[in-house]
Amino acid sequence: MSRELHEESSALHALGLLAGEELARFRRECHADPALREMSRVLREVTSQLVHWAPPHSPPEALRERLAEGIGSRRGPARGPAG
Repeated sequence: MSRELHEESSALHALGLLAGEELARFRRECHADPALREMSRVLREVTSQLVHWAPPHSPPEALRERLAEGIGSRRGPARGPAG
């Protein structure tokens, strides 16, 4: 795997975007390559901090309502205590 592909795969892995055979191949490469393992570790560490860099933001009320409706429709009717 070229250095450019290592960097791309490490970034995708850090963001949780590798799956299936791509993920398995990346894990094999990491096992065999200490430099790739370190790059992957650093990128995971950085991406875990991204959430702290963005300012807090509340979703629009319409989105909250749609989410609440979707959650409610999947739960079904409310049930009372088992008796």
